[in-house]
Amino acid sequence: MVESPRRRWHFFAISVLGLVVGLWGMQGLLALSAPPTGPPTNPIRYPARVGATLVDSPAELRFIAQSRPAGSIIEVLSSDGGLLRTHLAPQLSRFQFGIILLEGLVFLAVNLLVFAPRVDRGPVRDLYWCTLLYGIATMINGPYFPRSRAWTEWAMPVVWIACLTLLPVLLFRMAQTFPRERKLLVRRPGLMRGLWITAAVLIAWQTATLFRYFLDPRPGVWQGTLLPRSLSEAFLVAALGLGCLTLYRSGRKLELSREREQTKWLLWGFTIGVTPYVFLRTLPRLAGLESTIPPELDRIFELAIPVALTFAVVRYRFLDIDIVIRRSLIYGILAGVLAGVYLLVGVVAAHWIAERIPQYAVAIQILAVALPVILYVPTRRWIGTWVDRTFFRIQYDYARALLGFQDAVRGASSQEDIAAVCRRFVEERLRLQRAVALARRGETFAADGEIEDEDAEALLSAAVACGTSRKLLAAPNSTSRPDLESPDFPEPLAREGFRLAVTIASEDRCFGGILVGEKKSERRFIDEDLKLLYAVRAEAATALERVELVQHAAAEALAREKAEELERLKSDFFSRVAHDLRTPLTAIRWTVQNLLDGVRESPTAEHVPQLQAVETAANQLGRLVNNLLDLSRLEHPNARAQHAPVDLYPLVQEAVATIQPTARTRNVRFEVDVARNLKPVCGDRGQLLEIFTNLLENAVRYSPDGQAVDIALDRNGEGQMLVVRDRGPGLSASESERIFERFEQGRPSPYSRERGFGLGLYVARSYLELMRGTIHGDNHPDGGARFVCTVPEWRES
Repeated sequence: MVESPRRRWHFFAISVLGLVVGLWGMQGLLALSAPPTGPPTNPIRYPARVGATLVDSPAELRFIAQSRPAGSIIEVLSSDGGLLRTHLAPQLSRFQFGIILLEGLVFLAVNLLVFAPRVDRGPVRDLYWCTLLYGIATMINGPYFPRSRAWTEWAMPVVWIACLTLLPVLLFRMAQTFPRERKLLVRRPGLMRGLWITAAVLIAWQTATLFRYFLDPRPGVWQGTLLPRSLSEAFLVAALGLGCLTLYRSGRKLELSREREQTKWLLWGFTIGVTPYVFLRTLPRLAGLESTIPPELDRIFELAIPVALTFAVVRYRFLDIDIVIRRSLIYGILAGVLAGVYLLVGVVAAHWIAERIPQYAVAIQILAVALPVILYVPTRRWIGTWVDRTFFRIQYDYARALLGFQDAVRGASSQEDIAAVCRRFVEERLRLQRAVALARRGETFAADGEIEDEDAEALLSAAVACGTSRKLLAAPNSTSRPDLESPDFPEPLAREGFRLAVTIASEDRCFGGILVGEKKSERRFIDEDLKLLYAVRAEAATALERVELVQHAAAEALAREKAEELERLKSDFFSRVAHDLRTPLTAIRWTVQNLLDGVRESPTAEHVPQLQAVETAANQLGRLVNNLLDLSRLEHPNARAQHAPVDLYPLVQEAVATIQPTARTRNVRFEVDVARNLKPVCGDRGQLLEIFTNLLENAVRYSPDGQAVDIALDRNGEGQMLVVRDRGPGLSASESERIFERFEQGRPSPYSRERGFGLGLYVARSYLELMRGTIHGDNHPDGGARFVCTVPEWRES
């Protein structure tokens, strides 16, 4: 995600705020006092007393002494009764103070001038926060006992603790993402969360114990500050050690020499910068040993970190090494000028004004900080543009041309258009004799260039087989980067005159490729040319993936529209068929009933069974027609039930009478069991009749000849139940839910050759849902299938 220019101003503002906090934290460093020591013949014996405060160790005495300005007199009463009265010497010389100021300004200058404008690029954001926190922590220089109750003196130790505790987490994460993300963070997504939580706990713990000691300076309270401080230092050593180890191991596995060089710069910077403080001072202190290395050495060696970070990161993503060198000089001169402005305004002018108009001294110091920041951005932009146009015209032209290419490729609407845009751009910008661009279109490739699609696909397959899907493949003696050239460059590509091949691919899919021939000048491809190809590949991959997704979405939308249209036509067809069948079906049933009733003359004994079979078939067909009409009604958006009080027992009798002719043909009987005190249910009488009729017809179809179908009416906590049980083969585990879907049927009945349409149970469930009822099917313990319908009872409003 790219940060907007407005969002980047937030980072500039944070950098300026960090500079103000650092300078504020340095105000009392020159007045910081060194701990008193007794003469060699009579050293201080502990526990000792300083005024009303009891101290138990030299470290505690040093902390208490820092609360008094250098030059003041201190009296220390030893446990043996000896009294030491002496002037407190300054802890820092002006040379040491100057080194601290220089180091802090270098860190914050790199943060402001190098990383703040580039916070949207890779691990640079982590480096931004690292340099900011390190610069602030360097200028504050440590936690000190407050000299007063002012909130600023209490806040500075907290800021220092937070900066130094968060630093190892940020450095570890940066080591895992530079120059690309490691698999560890993907496999262990909770690792960083755990480190952040650990850092937060250590910050809170150190702050709480330190503030407690500020309020109550006793040896017992001092001991409570040692454990969190030691754990924080161990955390710092472990995180930095693991970060350096990660950079070392990953740098050996990188394919590109450029990335290896960047990682080496970063590793050397960390190793040189943190070794004196972390590994030669903090680590021995954790082991109970005293380091003999002077603190000034820490500061000098730490200057290697911003220098290494600047070279590694700027070279990593944005510029070539020659640009880094020249721009580093420009930035160095610019930083010197701005530092001169600060010294002129903040030191000379502030000193002059402080002597004559002291009330304006603070305002002049603020102006001295703000003025270089205000002047920096427009000056840097002008110098950067001038350098690009004057000294680095190739990069400048490529960058401007790439902006036009991005607009063109993002506006392409098909794979063929994207391939054409890529081929024309590469051919024009690199001044090639020939180039071919391929883009996947379904299962084939579309090629743009003087080559057939099949031949181009074969050449791309040869390139992929020779290298990795993300690696640029270069023929020997074709570039200024021998480390990228492959002695196994595919023979088919060389035979066709191609010198470079780059695949357009994502993590798991190849979208196409670009095959590059000789330059018209027959010169080698330089690093800028290769970077341009990488940029074209990245933009083309994004565009091809976008077009493919759009095409898939359009195809799916078209298929969905066709399916919806087919569903609508099917519903219309069923509805029309059902209506068209009703009229002749009514005539058939009316005629058969008249013949059976003997309207003209009584039928013979031979004809009665035949007429009854016709009547049964007509009734079954009638129920199918009703189901088809019910299906059409249920699929209407406004389908609903007319709720009214309905007695279920008469409905059951009516449904039994409707199915009785069909049941009689196979000697299936109905046994009805009705509970007492049944109340009316809330439902639609016609829909309930359709439900019961379908359930009884289904039960008759699966019942053996001569067996009974049990029908029970009862009450439960949800309403009234209708239970229909047959004595057939029952339901399998996969059928208990599936048979209620539309057009789904269970296993064929072994007792009947009749097959339904898979609509009866679907209609039953759908109507019950409209009436807020339920239905489910299972197997009876004594065998056979059982269907249970629950309908809510009628309640008077």
